[in-house]
Order: sequence, then C-alpha cells, then structure tokens
Amino acid sequence: MMVQEIYFLLITCVSVLLVLLIMPSIIHIAHKYNLFDDHSLSRKEHGYGIPRLGGVAFFTAIMLTSFFVVKNGTDLPMYQLYAASLVLFGIGIKDDLAGAHFHTKLIVQAVVAFIVTVPAEIRLNNLHGLFQVYQLETFPSVLISMLLIMFIINAFNLIDGIDGLAGTLALIACSTFGFYFETMNQPTLAALAFAVAGSVGAFLGYNFSPAKIFMGDAGSMFLGLICAVFALKFISINETSAFNLNQNAPVIAVSTLIIPAFDMLNVIATRIYHKKSPFKPDRNHIHHRMLRLGLTHLQTTLILGAITVGFITLSALLTNVNTSFMLLFFTSILLLLNKLVNGLVRVKLREACPATA
Repeated sequence: MMVQEIYFLLITCVSVLLVLLIMPSIIHIAHKYNLFDDHSLSRKEHGYGIPRLGGVAFFTAIMLTSFFVVKNGTDLPMYQLYAASLVLFGIGIKDDLAGAHFHTKLIVQAVVAFIVTVPAEIRLNNLHGLFQVYQLETFPSVLISMLLIMFIINAFNLIDGIDGLAGTLALIACSTFGFYFETMNQPTLAALAFAVAGSVGAFLGYNFSPAKIFMGDAGSMFLGLICAVFALKFISINETSAFNLNQNAPVIAVSTLIIPAFDMLNVIATRIYHKKSPFKPDRNHIHHRMLRLGLTHLQTTLILGAITVGFITLSALLTNVNTSFMLLFFTSILLLLNKLVNGLVRVKLREACPATA
C-alpha cells in the first residue's frame, strides 16, 4: 500500500511540476500577442487584460502525465478519451481566441459526449431507483449519459466566473474521486484523478485573486469533461466492485459536482422564468450574488468549496439512504442556501438605496 501511495504522490508531483514549467511561457506568449480576456464585457469582474490560456497548461500537463499512468491492456479507453478531449479543447481554444457561437459549442459537446458514451462505452447503466428506474436499456443509457456529460461540461464552463472558483471545485472533485478510486482498487483511474488534481492545484497558484491568468473555456470545459468521466466511471465500477457503496454511489458523485450543477440549473430556471434566453450570459450566478454581499473572490471561493466538502462528507456518512431521498434532501438544502443568499442581497440593496426600499 505504501508503494502505491508513493506512486500516486509521484504522479501528482509530476503534474504539478509540468504546469509550473509550462505556465510562465504561456503567460509570456499571451502578453506578447495580446491574448487577453475581453474585460470590456459588462459581466466581467476585472478591469484589466488577463490571459485566458491557463487551461493550455494543465491540459498539456494532464495529457503528458497520462502517458505514464495508463498501461497497455488497461480497460480504460484512452484513445477515445484523447480524441474527445482534443476535440473539446480545440473548440474551447477557438472560443477563447476568436469566439464561438453557442450552437457550435453545443454541437461539438454532443459529438464529444457521443464519443465518450458509445465508442468508449463510459455511460450510466443504472439509475439506482431514481424515479423508480433501475437498469437502463442501451438507447436511454446513451442518451441520458450524453445529456449528463454535456450538462457537466457547461456547468463548469458557467461556474468559471471569479478567480479560483472553477479550479477549486475541480480540485475537490478530482481529489475525492482519486481517494475513492484508490479505495476501490482502481489505480489507473486514481492516478489520473490525482494527476488532474495536481495540475489544477498548480494552476490555482496563478489563478487565485488577483489572477494572473484564467483557464478560459478550453480549460473549464475540459475539466467538466474529465469530472463527468470520473463520475460515470465511479458509478459504473461501484455496481460490479467488491467495494460497494450500495445505493449511495450516485449521491457521492453528485455531491462532488453539486455547486456547478445547482448553479447551472438555478441560472437556467431564472432566465426562463424572466423570459430570457437560457444561453444569454448574465450576472445571476451564485458567485456574482455572493460578491454583491461584499465578499471577495477568495472568500466566495472558499465558502463554496467548504459547502462542497460538506456535501461530500454528508454523502459519505449516509451510505445506505435511498438515492431519491438523498437527492431531494440535497436539493432542499441548496434551495434554502440560495434563498438565504437572495435575501441577504435584497437587504444589502435596501441598505444601499433606502429611498427605493
């Protein structure tokens, strides 16, 4: 066991070192060629140009580290995963440098999700009693899994709105998956998860406020894809593994991604309620509302990260509780927290503008 732990530590250190070696060159190139974030947009939090190519560093580091992690004969379909990652990363880079229409991004995400679920055969085969559904036939399994992958990709893309937030949530998620994969005797998946965690952790040194670089859409969408793959593999392996979490594996997977997922659902519902396009950007994300309360980027990131850890801990403690009940319980907690934040924002606005109260 000690040898395996040293191996995981070494993989993590390699991924960290690669990001630290690559990042200065990316920042230099971005400044040299004026590849900055578009800070003229009204929803941006910064008033100065910041490079958006941070995702290039940890994407490269993760790809290179994976060559040492994945061995011949492994059941992990790396060729398909490499293909899906490169396609998604490509449209992300285009969006970061020249812009890309959301229709184009959705089509590419659908292609990527298809590659993961069909050729790679990484998909959800059992709903574990959610909506009274258990085993899934092939077609609904592929369809639901594709929608989930696209959902998580976009959730990470949308949560990347302030310094350090998306990276911190990805770091927590991948570290959690890495721990569970190690416990479930899945060394390849564990090593990959720790490699992602190490790469993102090194990136955060440049991304915490005041940020020197952003991960951009290429980075956030790639992290969403990786977390989606880890979540689906975690759930599917648990169904056949001797290490069985009973009904709780889907809940643990959801808890690791709960803040990006809830934020996306809440934002889309709010936009539709106000008869706006669900694809039109705004400043109603949870992190934007927390900033209105006077919190800093770092404080907001740490609070949301702590909430995520709380949900992960809760899901680990309640291992035999019904899946549907746990998801409803989590949703209730999040709705109450969301209502609390909205209430505090209204109080803050009344204090700032007492004449309009």
